[in-house]
Amino acid sequence: MERKRRQIPLIERWESDIKAYEKNVEVKTASPQCTKCKNVIKADALHCCIYKDEQKPEYVLFCEKECSSFESIDNLQIENLSDEESKLYGGILGFCIGDMLGVPVEFSTRKERLIDEVKELRAYGTYHQPFGTWSDDTSMTLCLIDAINTGFTLQKLADNFLKYCYEGAFTPYNEVFDIGTSTKNAIQNIKNGMNLAECGGVKESDNGNGSLMRVLPLAYIGAFTEKKDLKKITESVSSLTHAHSRAKLACIIYVIFAYELILGNEKMKALDNMVQYIKDKCKEDYLNEFSYFKNILDKSIITCNEINIKSTGYVVDTLEAVFWLFFNFNSYQSIVLKAVNLGGDTDTIAAIAGGIAGIYYGFRSIPDRWVQNIEKKQEIYDMITKFYHVVKEHYFSHDIV
Repeated sequence: MERKRRQIPLIERWESDIKAYEKNVEVKTASPQCTKCKNVIKADALHCCIYKDEQKPEYVLFCEKECSSFESIDNLQIENLSDEESKLYGGILGFCIGDMLGVPVEFSTRKERLIDEVKELRAYGTYHQPFGTWSDDTSMTLCLIDAINTGFTLQKLADNFLKYCYEGAFTPYNEVFDIGTSTKNAIQNIKNGMNLAECGGVKESDNGNGSLMRVLPLAYIGAFTEKKDLKKITESVSSLTHAHSRAKLACIIYVIFAYELILGNEKMKALDNMVQYIKDKCKEDYLNEFSYFKNILDKSIITCNEINIKSTGYVVDTLEAVFWLFFNFNSYQSIVLKAVNLGGDTDTIAAIAGGIAGIYYGFRSIPDRWVQNIEKKQEIYDMITKFYHVVKEHYFSHDIV
Protein backbone atom coordinates (compact mmCIF):
# COMPACT_ATOMS: atom_id res chain seq x y z
CA MET A 1 0.00 0.00 0.00
CA GLU A 2 1.27 3.45 -0.92
CA ARG A 3 2.13 5.46 2.14
CA LYS A 4 0.44 8.87 2.23
CA ARG A 5 2.57 11.89 2.97
CA ARG A 6 1.46 13.55 6.20
CA GLN A 7 0.80 17.28 6.10
CA ILE A 8 2.56 18.95 9.04
CA PRO A 9 0.40 21.53 10.83
CA LEU A 10 1.87 25.04 11.04
CA ILE A 11 2.25 24.97 14.83
CA GLU A 12 4.08 21.64 14.68
CA ARG A 13 6.32 23.01 11.94
CA TRP A 14 7.27 25.99 14.09
CA GLU A 15 7.96 23.69 17.05
CA SER A 16 10.18 21.57 14.81
CA ASP A 17 12.13 24.67 13.80
CA ILE A 18 12.58 25.70 17.42
CA LYS A 19 13.91 22.26 18.35
CA ALA A 20 16.26 22.34 15.39
CA TYR A 21 17.64 25.72 16.44
CA GLU A 22 18.14 24.37 19.96
CA LYS A 23 20.20 21.57 18.45
CA ASN A 24 22.18 24.09 16.33
CA VAL A 25 20.68 22.78 13.11
CA GLU A 26 20.51 25.31 10.27
CA VAL A 27 16.91 25.87 9.19
CA LYS A 28 15.69 27.77 6.18
CA THR A 29 12.90 30.04 7.33
CA ALA A 30 10.13 31.53 5.24
CA SER A 31 8.39 34.87 5.61
CA PRO A 32 4.83 35.23 4.31
CA GLN A 33 3.50 38.20 2.36
CA CYS A 34 1.58 39.11 5.50
CA THR A 35 4.58 40.98 6.93
CA LYS A 36 4.25 43.54 4.11
CA CYS A 37 0.44 43.62 3.97
CA LYS A 38 -1.94 46.29 5.29
CA ASN A 39 -4.27 43.58 6.55
CA VAL A 40 -1.82 42.05 9.00
CA ILE A 41 -2.78 41.65 12.66
CA LYS A 42 0.32 41.81 14.82
CA ALA A 43 0.97 38.83 17.07
CA ASP A 44 -1.61 36.75 15.19
CA ALA A 45 -0.01 34.64 12.49
CA LEU A 46 -3.16 32.66 11.75
CA HIS A 47 -5.59 35.54 11.13
CA CYS A 48 -5.72 38.98 9.54
CA CYS A 49 -8.25 41.71 8.73
CA ILE A 50 -9.48 39.61 5.80
CA TYR A 51 -9.40 36.25 7.55
CA LYS A 52 -10.82 37.28 10.93
CA ASP A 53 -13.19 34.42 11.57
CA GLU A 54 -11.30 31.71 9.78
CA GLN A 55 -7.67 30.67 9.51
CA LYS A 56 -5.63 31.95 6.59
CA PRO A 57 -5.33 29.48 3.68
CA GLU A 58 -2.47 27.03 4.04
CA TYR A 59 -0.79 28.28 0.87
CA VAL A 60 -0.53 31.69 2.57
CA LEU A 61 0.61 30.34 5.94
CA PHE A 62 3.25 28.16 4.35
CA CYS A 63 4.44 30.94 1.99
CA GLU A 64 3.73 28.91 -1.12
CA LYS A 65 1.58 31.25 -3.22
CA GLU A 66 0.53 34.88 -3.21
CA CYS A 67 -2.54 35.91 -1.25
CA SER A 68 -5.35 37.28 -3.43
CA SER A 69 -6.14 39.84 -0.70
CA PHE A 70 -2.60 41.22 -0.42
CA GLU A 71 -2.39 45.01 -0.08
CA SER A 72 1.10 46.47 0.22
CA ILE A 73 1.88 48.70 3.19
CA ASP A 74 4.08 50.82 0.90
CA ASN A 75 1.96 51.03 -2.21
CA LEU A 76 3.77 52.34 -5.30
CA GLN A 77 1.58 54.75 -7.23
CA ILE A 78 2.22 55.04 -10.97
CA GLU A 79 -0.43 57.18 -12.63
CA ASN A 80 -1.17 59.32 -15.69
CA LEU A 81 1.41 57.73 -17.95
CA SER A 82 1.74 58.88 -21.55
CA ASP A 83 1.87 56.25 -24.28
CA GLU A 84 5.65 56.56 -24.38
CA GLU A 85 5.92 56.20 -20.62
CA SER A 86 3.55 53.23 -20.61
CA LYS A 87 5.78 51.43 -23.09
CA LEU A 88 8.88 52.19 -21.05
CA TYR A 89 7.54 51.40 -17.57
CA GLY A 90 5.64 48.45 -19.03
CA GLY A 91 8.75 47.05 -20.69
CA ILE A 92 11.20 47.38 -17.80
CA LEU A 93 8.79 46.47 -15.01
CA GLY A 94 7.25 43.78 -17.22
CA PHE A 95 10.74 42.32 -17.58
CA CYS A 96 11.40 42.46 -13.84
CA ILE A 97 8.07 40.84 -12.96
CA GLY A 98 8.60 38.03 -15.48
CA ASP A 99 11.92 37.39 -13.78
CA MET A 100 10.24 37.51 -10.35
CA LEU A 101 7.58 34.99 -11.38
CA GLY A 102 10.15 32.56 -12.73
CA VAL A 103 12.69 32.58 -9.89
CA PRO A 104 10.86 30.16 -7.52
CA VAL A 105 10.51 27.41 -10.15
CA GLU A 106 13.67 27.79 -12.21
CA PHE A 107 15.00 24.45 -13.51
CA SER A 108 11.69 22.69 -12.92
CA THR A 109 10.62 20.43 -15.78
CA ARG A 110 7.68 21.02 -18.10
CA LYS A 111 6.11 17.86 -16.73
CA GLU A 112 6.31 19.27 -13.21
CA ARG A 113 4.66 22.48 -14.39
CA LEU A 114 1.87 20.52 -16.08
CA ILE A 115 1.18 18.79 -12.77
CA ASP A 116 1.49 21.99 -10.74
CA GLU A 117 0.72 24.89 -13.07
CA VAL A 118 1.89 28.30 -11.91
CA LYS A 119 -1.06 30.69 -11.96
CA GLU A 120 0.21 33.24 -9.47
CA LEU A 121 3.26 34.72 -7.82
CA ARG A 122 5.11 32.21 -5.68
CA ALA A 123 8.06 32.29 -3.31
CA TYR A 124 10.99 30.26 -2.01
CA GLY A 125 11.35 27.19 -4.22
CA THR A 126 14.60 26.83 -6.18
CA TYR A 127 16.69 29.47 -4.38
CA HIS A 128 14.58 29.79 -1.22
CA GLN A 129 13.98 33.49 -1.90
CA PRO A 130 11.00 35.44 -0.50
CA PHE A 131 8.10 36.97 -2.43
CA GLY A 132 9.13 39.66 -4.90
CA THR A 133 12.68 38.43 -5.49
CA TRP A 134 14.22 39.02 -8.90
CA SER A 135 17.47 37.54 -10.18
CA ASP A 136 20.57 38.34 -12.20
CA ASP A 137 18.39 39.07 -15.25
CA THR A 138 16.99 42.20 -13.62
CA SER A 139 20.22 43.01 -11.76
CA MET A 140 22.27 43.23 -14.93
CA THR A 141 19.52 45.11 -16.76
CA LEU A 142 19.63 47.66 -13.94
CA CYS A 143 23.41 47.81 -14.36
CA LEU A 144 22.85 48.92 -17.96
CA ILE A 145 20.11 51.42 -17.08
CA ASP A 146 22.27 52.97 -14.38
CA ALA A 147 25.21 53.25 -16.79
CA ILE A 148 22.99 55.01 -19.35
CA ASN A 149 21.59 57.30 -16.66
CA THR A 150 25.06 58.55 -15.74
CA GLY A 151 26.43 59.08 -19.25
CA PHE A 152 27.05 55.75 -20.91
CA THR A 153 30.45 54.27 -21.60
CA LEU A 154 31.34 50.61 -21.77
CA GLN A 155 33.67 51.14 -18.83
CA LYS A 156 30.80 52.39 -16.67
CA LEU A 157 28.80 49.30 -17.54
CA ALA A 158 31.80 47.10 -16.73
CA ASP A 159 32.23 48.88 -13.39
CA ASN A 160 28.57 48.24 -12.59
CA PHE A 161 29.04 44.56 -13.35
CA LEU A 162 31.91 44.48 -10.85
CA LYS A 163 29.80 46.20 -8.19
CA TYR A 164 26.99 43.73 -8.85
CA CYS A 165 29.14 40.62 -8.72
CA TYR A 166 31.47 41.48 -5.84
CA GLU A 167 29.51 44.01 -3.75
CA GLY A 168 25.91 42.89 -4.27
CA ALA A 169 24.89 46.18 -5.89
CA PHE A 170 21.75 46.15 -8.07
CA THR A 171 20.42 43.08 -6.24
CA PRO A 172 17.23 42.71 -4.15
CA TYR A 173 19.03 41.90 -0.88
CA ASN A 174 22.58 43.16 -1.52
CA GLU A 175 23.96 39.74 -2.37
CA VAL A 176 24.18 37.62 -5.52
CA PHE A 177 22.36 34.29 -5.47
CA ASP A 178 22.34 33.44 -9.19
CA ILE A 179 24.88 34.18 -11.93
CA GLY A 180 25.72 32.37 -15.17
CA THR A 181 29.11 30.77 -15.77
CA SER A 182 30.02 32.77 -18.91
CA THR A 183 28.96 36.00 -17.23
CA LYS A 184 30.96 35.25 -14.10
CA ASN A 185 34.05 34.37 -16.16
CA ALA A 186 33.75 37.60 -18.14
CA ILE A 187 33.38 39.71 -15.00
CA GLN A 188 36.46 38.02 -13.58
CA ASN A 189 38.29 39.05 -16.76
CA ILE A 190 37.13 42.63 -16.20
CA LYS A 191 38.39 42.47 -12.62
CA ASN A 192 41.74 41.19 -13.85
CA GLY A 193 42.13 44.25 -16.08
CA MET A 194 41.63 42.58 -19.43
CA ASN A 195 40.78 44.78 -22.40
CA LEU A 196 36.99 45.19 -22.34
CA ALA A 197 36.70 44.14 -25.99
CA GLU A 198 38.23 40.77 -25.08
CA CYS A 199 36.39 39.96 -21.83
CA GLY A 200 33.39 38.16 -23.30
CA GLY A 201 33.48 34.46 -24.18
CA VAL A 202 33.77 33.53 -27.85
CA LYS A 203 33.47 29.75 -27.66
CA GLU A 204 30.47 27.73 -28.80
CA SER A 205 29.78 26.99 -25.14
CA ASP A 206 29.48 30.72 -24.45
CA ASN A 207 26.18 31.00 -26.32
CA GLY A 208 24.00 31.18 -23.25
CA ASN A 209 21.33 33.85 -22.82
CA GLY A 210 23.37 35.94 -20.36
CA SER A 211 23.68 38.99 -22.61
CA LEU A 212 20.27 38.62 -24.27
CA MET A 213 18.68 38.92 -20.85
CA ARG A 214 20.02 42.44 -20.21
CA VAL A 215 19.87 44.39 -23.50
CA LEU A 216 16.23 45.54 -23.52
CA PRO A 217 17.03 49.14 -22.42
CA LEU A 218 18.95 49.66 -25.67
CA ALA A 219 15.70 49.46 -27.64
CA TYR A 220 14.52 52.66 -25.96
CA ILE A 221 17.70 54.47 -26.93
CA GLY A 222 16.88 53.83 -30.59
CA ALA A 223 13.18 54.60 -30.30
CA PHE A 224 13.43 57.79 -28.28
CA THR A 225 16.49 59.26 -30.00
CA GLU A 226 15.42 58.22 -33.50
CA LYS A 227 18.73 56.40 -33.83
CA LYS A 228 18.13 53.86 -36.58
CA ASP A 229 21.21 51.72 -36.27
CA LEU A 230 21.43 50.01 -32.88
CA LYS A 231 23.68 47.25 -34.16
CA LYS A 232 27.03 48.65 -32.98
CA ILE A 233 25.74 49.56 -29.53
CA THR A 234 24.12 46.17 -29.03
CA GLU A 235 27.21 44.29 -30.20
CA SER A 236 29.44 46.18 -27.75
CA VAL A 237 27.10 45.71 -24.80
CA SER A 238 26.68 41.99 -25.52
CA SER A 239 30.40 41.40 -26.09
CA LEU A 240 31.29 42.51 -22.61
CA THR A 241 30.20 39.05 -21.42
CA HIS A 242 29.09 37.18 -24.57
CA ALA A 243 31.15 37.91 -27.68
CA HIS A 244 30.27 34.94 -29.89
CA SER A 245 28.51 36.01 -33.10
CA ARG A 246 25.44 33.92 -32.29
CA ALA A 247 24.89 35.58 -28.91
CA LYS A 248 25.40 39.02 -30.45
CA LEU A 249 22.97 38.37 -33.31
CA ALA A 250 20.34 37.14 -30.84
CA CYS A 251 20.68 40.43 -28.96
CA ILE A 252 20.36 42.45 -32.16
CA ILE A 253 17.21 40.54 -33.18
CA TYR A 254 15.60 41.15 -29.79
CA VAL A 255 16.57 44.82 -29.51
CA ILE A 256 15.41 45.68 -33.03
CA PHE A 257 12.11 43.84 -32.51
CA ALA A 258 11.52 45.65 -29.20
CA TYR A 259 12.44 48.93 -30.90
CA GLU A 260 9.78 48.31 -33.56
CA LEU A 261 7.18 47.66 -30.86
CA ILE A 262 8.11 50.85 -29.04
CA LEU A 263 7.49 52.74 -32.28
CA GLY A 264 3.89 51.48 -32.09
CA ASN A 265 3.93 48.76 -34.73
CA GLU A 266 1.61 45.77 -34.51
CA LYS A 267 3.16 42.37 -33.85
CA MET A 268 3.49 41.16 -37.45
CA LYS A 269 4.64 44.53 -38.75
CA ALA A 270 7.30 44.67 -36.05
CA LEU A 271 8.42 41.17 -36.99
CA ASP A 272 8.52 41.98 -40.71
CA ASN A 273 10.56 45.13 -40.08
CA MET A 274 12.98 43.32 -37.79
CA VAL A 275 13.56 40.48 -40.26
CA GLN A 276 14.18 42.95 -43.07
CA TYR A 277 16.62 44.88 -40.89
CA ILE A 278 18.57 41.73 -40.05
CA LYS A 279 18.77 40.74 -43.72
CA ASP A 280 19.83 44.24 -44.79
CA LYS A 281 22.19 45.24 -41.98
CA CYS A 282 23.55 41.99 -40.54
CA LYS A 283 24.13 39.73 -43.54
CA GLU A 284 27.74 40.78 -44.05
CA ASP A 285 28.80 40.09 -40.45
CA TYR A 286 26.42 37.30 -39.44
CA LEU A 287 25.45 35.29 -42.52
CA ASN A 288 26.97 32.12 -41.06
CA GLU A 289 24.69 32.46 -38.04
CA PHE A 290 21.45 33.01 -39.97
CA SER A 291 20.69 29.28 -40.16
CA TYR A 292 20.52 29.05 -36.35
CA PHE A 293 17.74 31.64 -36.32
CA LYS A 294 15.87 30.24 -39.30
CA ASN A 295 12.62 29.63 -37.40
CA ILE A 296 12.51 33.29 -36.39
CA LEU A 297 13.70 34.82 -39.65
CA ASP A 298 11.27 32.80 -41.77
CA LYS A 299 8.54 33.37 -39.14
CA SER A 300 7.74 29.66 -38.85
CA ILE A 301 8.26 29.99 -35.09
CA ILE A 302 4.74 31.42 -34.86
CA THR A 303 3.09 28.16 -35.89
CA CYS A 304 5.57 25.88 -34.17
CA ASN A 305 4.10 23.19 -31.92
CA GLU A 306 4.78 23.66 -28.22
CA ILE A 307 6.49 20.29 -28.04
CA ASN A 308 9.24 21.72 -30.24
CA ILE A 309 9.80 24.78 -28.07
CA LYS A 310 12.87 24.31 -25.90
CA SER A 311 12.99 26.46 -22.80
CA THR A 312 16.71 26.16 -22.08
CA GLY A 313 19.42 28.71 -21.42
CA TYR A 314 20.88 28.27 -24.92
CA VAL A 315 20.42 31.66 -26.57
CA VAL A 316 18.64 30.32 -29.68
CA ASP A 317 16.22 28.20 -27.62
CA THR A 318 15.49 31.18 -25.38
CA LEU A 319 14.82 33.56 -28.26
CA GLU A 320 12.60 31.06 -30.08
CA ALA A 321 10.58 30.50 -26.91
CA VAL A 322 10.15 34.26 -26.47
CA PHE A 323 8.87 34.80 -30.01
CA TRP A 324 6.57 31.76 -29.79
CA LEU A 325 5.08 33.04 -26.55
CA PHE A 326 4.62 36.59 -27.81
CA PHE A 327 2.79 35.52 -30.97
CA ASN A 328 0.68 32.75 -29.46
CA PHE A 329 -0.73 34.48 -26.38
CA ASN A 330 -2.69 37.70 -26.18
CA SER A 331 -1.99 39.41 -22.87
CA TYR A 332 0.93 40.27 -20.62
CA GLN A 333 -0.27 37.90 -17.93
CA SER A 334 -0.85 34.92 -20.23
CA ILE A 335 2.56 35.37 -21.87
CA VAL A 336 4.62 35.45 -18.68
CA LEU A 337 2.69 32.68 -16.95
CA LYS A 338 3.03 30.41 -19.97
CA ALA A 339 6.74 31.23 -20.07
CA VAL A 340 7.07 30.05 -16.48
CA ASN A 341 5.03 26.93 -17.17
CA LEU A 342 7.34 25.89 -20.00
CA GLY A 343 9.79 24.99 -17.24
CA GLY A 344 13.55 25.16 -17.61
CA ASP A 345 15.10 28.62 -17.57
CA THR A 346 11.86 30.10 -16.27
CA ASP A 347 13.09 33.42 -14.91
CA THR A 348 15.08 34.49 -17.96
CA ILE A 349 12.52 33.43 -20.57
CA ALA A 350 9.65 35.00 -18.62
CA ALA A 351 11.70 38.18 -18.17
CA ILE A 352 12.64 38.55 -21.84
CA ALA A 353 9.11 37.71 -22.99
CA GLY A 354 7.68 39.96 -20.28
CA GLY A 355 9.77 42.86 -21.53
CA ILE A 356 8.28 42.92 -25.02
CA ALA A 357 4.81 42.01 -23.71
CA GLY A 358 5.00 44.97 -21.34
CA ILE A 359 5.94 47.25 -24.22
CA TYR A 360 3.17 46.02 -26.48
CA TYR A 361 0.32 45.79 -23.98
CA GLY A 362 1.48 48.70 -21.83
CA PHE A 363 2.09 49.18 -18.14
CA ARG A 364 -1.60 48.94 -17.18
CA SER A 365 -1.74 45.40 -18.53
CA ILE A 366 0.47 44.24 -15.67
CA PRO A 367 -1.47 43.14 -12.55
CA ASP A 368 -0.91 45.74 -9.83
CA ARG A 369 -0.56 43.03 -7.16
CA TRP A 370 2.62 41.90 -8.93
CA VAL A 371 3.99 45.41 -9.22
CA GLN A 372 3.46 45.95 -5.49
CA ASN A 373 5.40 42.78 -4.65
CA ILE A 374 8.62 43.79 -6.42
CA GLU A 375 11.48 44.00 -3.96
CA LYS A 376 13.05 47.50 -3.97
CA LYS A 377 10.23 48.69 -6.22
CA GLN A 378 10.70 52.35 -5.31
CA GLU A 379 14.40 52.25 -6.19
CA ILE A 380 13.65 50.55 -9.50
CA TYR A 381 10.85 53.02 -10.24
CA ASP A 382 13.16 55.98 -9.55
CA MET A 383 15.82 54.50 -11.80
CA ILE A 384 13.32 53.94 -14.63
CA THR A 385 11.98 57.49 -14.24
CA LYS A 386 15.47 58.93 -14.59
CA PHE A 387 16.10 56.61 -17.55
CA TYR A 388 12.97 57.93 -19.27
CA HIS A 389 14.11 61.53 -18.95
CA VAL A 390 17.63 60.67 -20.06
CA VAL A 391 16.58 58.95 -23.28
CA LYS A 392 13.97 61.63 -23.99
CA GLU A 393 16.66 64.28 -23.81
CA HIS A 394 18.82 62.32 -26.29
CA TYR A 395 21.55 62.06 -23.68
CA PHE A 396 23.56 59.11 -24.87
CA SER A 397 27.28 59.01 -25.54
CA HIS A 398 28.38 57.43 -28.80
CA ASP A 399 31.65 56.41 -27.15
CA ILE A 400 30.65 52.78 -26.71
CA VAL A 401 33.80 50.89 -27.59
